[in-house]
Amino acid sequence: MSETIAALATAYGIGSVSIVRLSGKDALATSLKLLKLSNLEPRYAKLAKIYSLDDEILDEAIVIYFKGPASFTGEDIVEFQTHGGIVVSERILNELIKAGARLAMPGEFSKRAFLNGKMDLAKAEAMQGLITSKSEIAAKILTRQMQGDLSKFVGEIRGEVVKTLAFVETMIDYADDDLPANLLEQTKQMLLKNSEKLDRIATL
Repeated sequence: MSETIAALATAYGIGSVSIVRLSGKDALATSLKLLKLSNLEPRYAKLAKIYSLDDEILDEAIVIYFKGPASFTGEDIVEFQTHGGIVVSERILNELIKAGARLAMPGEFSKRAFLNGKMDLAKAEAMQGLITSKSEIAAKILTRQMQGDLSKFVGEIRGEVVKTLAFVETMIDYADDDLPANLLEQTKQMLLKNSEKLDRIATL
């Protein structure tokens, strides 16, 4: 993931604001080539003129720098919050690519977030589902999943399953020894408890 990637973070179409996003080790340096600035302060919204590499003014927009690892992808990120519409944002994106960035593949920002430990698979799937959700109930469920509810649940149930497995292995390995009389019943109760917990997974 040594390359700096760039893409539109908002949907194509007419709107009041479009966002062009870069991520990677050279995100800041690449952005500065279009800003005629020496630096950007992290997490500070800067109103700045954006220039082409040929010194043509492309737009005046809000620029925000998120220094990694405290960012969505865990890498340095720069966002250009430009005037809406396709033409302005695409011109800025094209200039960033000319300046050294690579056009991101679909989902590549989320992939980098996953690989850099900024989100787990459950959160990544929830985010995709939330984007395409068509009902309020689905959106609420997926929002909870993005907050880590499913990941926390899986971690808890995994611990219970490991504990139950240890009980089962004890009964198999030491079947001829004097084991606690209630060990089998304890194991059955743990299995039932885990089964009931797994039935709740659809609500997470």
